Amino acid sequence: KYCRYHRDHRHDTEECRQLKNQIEDLIRKGHLRKYVDRDRDAPQGRREQRREEAPRQEEELQQKPRGVIHTISGGIASGGDHKNGRKAYGRQSLAVQQVHHSKRLRTGGDEEVVSFSEVDYEGVCLPHDDPVVVTLMVELFTMKRILTDSGSSVDILYKHAFDQLRIPVQMTFLVVDTPSPYNSIIERPGLNLMETIVSTRHLLVKFPTRFGVGEARGDQQAARQ
Repeated sequence: KYCRYHRDHRHDTEECRQLKNQIEDLIRKGHLRKYVDRDRDAPQGRREQRREEAPRQEEELQQKPRGVIHTISGGIASGGDHKNGRKAYGRQSLAVQQVHHSKRLRTGGDEEVVSFSEVDYEGVCLPHDDPVVVTLMVELFTMKRILTDSGSSVDILYKHAFDQLRIPVQMTFLVVDTPSPYNSIIERPGLNLMETIVSTRHLLVKFPTRFGVGEARGDQQAARQ
């Protein structure tokens, strides 16, 4: 397959949806008339009918999706770095609907309800779109600038922080040797492990413990710095 419009081998020129959209857009703007004006010899009634149908067809064309963009994920939370592991992880999705969880992942104590209210806005400057940046105690080290982000499938620990810790960690991290304003990014695997709920609106992280619901408040000033 070869697309002369994209000069690529992903599909044929005749199948190129983007090219068709470009041509249709040019036609709507009044270009390419000598190629598409087939109403010249049509009866007057049929021409008027086509004019009435044109806005309806254009509206249907705008509502019709042009394609699908899938989420790209990877790392430990999606089967690991090996191809066979990722395939096995994908096959598990077929049985997700059949799984019934009658117990929480963490045992001990009564089940706590994690909720957010107006009281949780205390100390938060609104409106905002700031990330949730917290400080955590990690093996007697006070680790600042930890970003909590539920959008990725791998927990990241930056090498400058890893070198200062000089200890093994219980959570599995991808250690990255690159400059970053953060020391660590706790993503979906870590948040799920700690049964954590993140509210970016409240800049607050809540999680169940044996003694009730614990919380870690985001540092809005550190996030903006």
